Amino acid sequence: MKTKTTLAASTFLCMALAGCASGSPQAAPAVTHTVTQTATAIVTAAPAPAKVVAPAAAPAIPATAVIPVNVAGMNAEALDDELSALGFEKIIYNSDTGKTVLLLSNWTVTGVDNAGSEQSTSKGVVVHVTK
Repeated sequence: MKTKTTLAASTFLCMALAGCASGSPQAAPAVTHTVTQTATAIVTAAPAPAKVVAPAAAPAIPATAVIPVNVAGMNAEALDDELSALGFEKIIYNSDTGKTVLLLSNWTVTGVDNAGSEQSTSKGVVVHVTK
């Protein structure tokens, strides 16, 4: 029985191969291509013109200034305002009595070191005061 099945399978295979190799034209399957396109619009807005804003000009602070003379008898707060306006950054108050100087309006100036000389505004100015 096995021989008949093998023979039948072999015959079928030969017939199938013979049909393929016979050169008889076979209809090619129809191929359909579907193409989908998506349109994308790109919109670019023109940038707003840049505004150039110049920083406000700060008042020019001189690199050096002259320490005021004839300050004896002035109120310490008034001298502090004057020295600050000249651009001095470090004003040191030295009490003639050794007390701590807290409220400038309560003190009177007795003198200032290097009065009348020109010095750097970043250097300290020593002011002597009394109550």
